[in-house]
Amino acid sequence: MQSVDSWAAVWPPLTLAILASIAKKYGEVRLIDWNVENFTLEETVGTVVDFKPDLVVTCPTFPSIESDDYFCRRVKEKCPGSVMLGFGVFFTLLEETSLHDIAGYDAAIFGEPEETFEEFLINYQSTGKIIPIKGLLWREEGRVKKGDVRPFIQDLDTIPVAARDLLKTDRYKLPNNGHPFTLVNVARGCPYPCIFCTANIYYGKKLRHHSVGYVINEIELCMKEHGIKDFLFWEEVFTLEKSFGIALCDEIIKRDLKISWMTTTRADLIEEDILKKMKAAGCVLLGMGIESCSQEILNNAKKNETVEQIVKAVKLCKKVKIPTMGHFIFGLPGETESTAQETIKYIRTLGLDYMQCYCAVPIPKTPLGEMAREKGWITAESWSEYDYGGNSVMNIGSVSPADVDRYRQTAFQKFYLRPRYIIDQLIKIKSLRQVLQAANFLKWIKN
Repeated sequence: MQSVDSWAAVWPPLTLAILASIAKKYGEVRLIDWNVENFTLEETVGTVVDFKPDLVVTCPTFPSIESDDYFCRRVKEKCPGSVMLGFGVFFTLLEETSLHDIAGYDAAIFGEPEETFEEFLINYQSTGKIIPIKGLLWREEGRVKKGDVRPFIQDLDTIPVAARDLLKTDRYKLPNNGHPFTLVNVARGCPYPCIFCTANIYYGKKLRHHSVGYVINEIELCMKEHGIKDFLFWEEVFTLEKSFGIALCDEIIKRDLKISWMTTTRADLIEEDILKKMKAAGCVLLGMGIESCSQEILNNAKKNETVEQIVKAVKLCKKVKIPTMGHFIFGLPGETESTAQETIKYIRTLGLDYMQCYCAVPIPKTPLGEMAREKGWITAESWSEYDYGGNSVMNIGSVSPADVDRYRQTAFQKFYLRPRYIIDQLIKIKSLRQVLQAANFLKWIKN
């Protein structure tokens, strides 16, 4: 279950839908995304129980772990023969601790899930038992056991396309235009050492791409079978391997695909020639992890980029007319009242079209998480408090958690409540849904 703030779009559960595509080879499959269903949690339990599943697969997050665990326990009460299998970052980062801390799951996948999941299914179908394999956590005689680490998938094109036919694809809509959209995975892995990020833990430090043909075929499939023309190219650094990005854009242009798409990258990897290609191929939004205007904080966070590179990147995007979204984090090591106020000012004057900001979260296994644990900074009492969209759970000494929460709220207000900005956004509204989305967002940031 995805934790969703009032302002955010609900993302399709891409990896869950990929696992559903794998599972289709071994039996009947139903996929339920509680975020877009009009079900209560108990009604969701009832729907699953009515299906009488042999296996239930969920992808809990830190913020949703308590409700996900409750869901699994309730299903097992009513279907004691069903196996509860989890996967995702929660299990990858906590490993054995994850199953020690929650009772609802029988087993869980840590690391990249697709190959482990298929091997799990093959074994379970033939034996009816949970067989120890690489990449798996399981319970055995009252103890939690862990298999060997499974290597990362080298050929991403061996992964099947997501089973979007099992999703209500029309319910995943962009907040800015109300269009249905979906995620398409372009690459996995990130070589950068940012201390707060889980990308290189979950998907590795080596960048691995799908082929251009695979990505284009998936786009065309989404257009033909689901009428989707808006996409989020899901990866960390789209412009890291420039030749791939240009080749993908060239193929979109060559096939005359009338699509709009968004992606993310680093500010120091933005150059005018690839931006022009992206614009011509339909890119309508480029996200960048900016984090702070303090060079000291960027250095502490091991961003390996400069404030000057960030300013230049936003200017280049403006020149090419690709809208930008900047992502910021308050409460990183080195944050003070002065750096926070400077960053709030910086957010308003940088020239971004959209921004998102978070409180720093000491996620386990990340360098920030290890630092926070060693220094006694962590104030959270449960895993569900580890929420990028939630309140601060770190007291770094120079600023308090309450200070960090205030900086984040002020940044939203100062950026989105500018009169000129509000007028520009109102001009773009084309539907009642967008009006309601805007009203909910304004209500939230004014609190």
